Amino acid sequence: MKKLLTFSLLTSVLLSGCASIPEINAGFQRIDRTWQLEYQKTEDEYRYRVIEAPLLTTYEQVKKTFLDLGMPIQKSSLKDGIIIAENAAPTPLTQEEWLQIREIEEPRVKEIGGWMFTINKDPSGYIVMVSASLKEIQNKTLVLLNYRLRMPKYESMGMTPSKHAPPLAVQLGSIKFWNQLKQNLESTGITAPR
Repeated sequence: MKKLLTFSLLTSVLLSGCASIPEINAGFQRIDRTWQLEYQKTEDEYRYRVIEAPLLTTYEQVKKTFLDLGMPIQKSSLKDGIIIAENAAPTPLTQEEWLQIREIEEPRVKEIGGWMFTINKDPSGYIVMVSASLKEIQNKTLVLLNYRLRMPKYESMGMTPSKHAPPLAVQLGSIKFWNQLKQNLESTGITAPR
């Protein structure tokens, strides 16, 4: 119902001439730039860790972690040191966590993007992609997480929606990932990520 309401709102906004697709795209771009800056400011805290294990061991445990969090692997390459997983939102978060994020982030979305922007209560129309880049350094492995968001419904309407998830969602998703990876590593006798 919420998806239909959001679609109806966007359609009526476009038809009434209140906002054009270029204006909506410009709002999405403002949101993207703001969220991208926040990612870069918090990268050290949330997006990377050093694992006290060689690349192959870390690679296997990172893949296992994605699967444990309900994120199917879409692409992986040990040679390139990349693992990409994706699923419909709110995964890897819960619906309750998503609603908390919505409560905090939605006022900012309206302020940055414009009055017509909202964050859906039901995020299942969003596709979350998380990529892990792995690089071996002296028998240790650096793991860097990157997040991307796709909104196929808006893309099919000719819009260029935000590619970044809300910053709080990235922070919570990262915390969940690192906690699960810590459990997986410790079960194999490897110390926690730092």
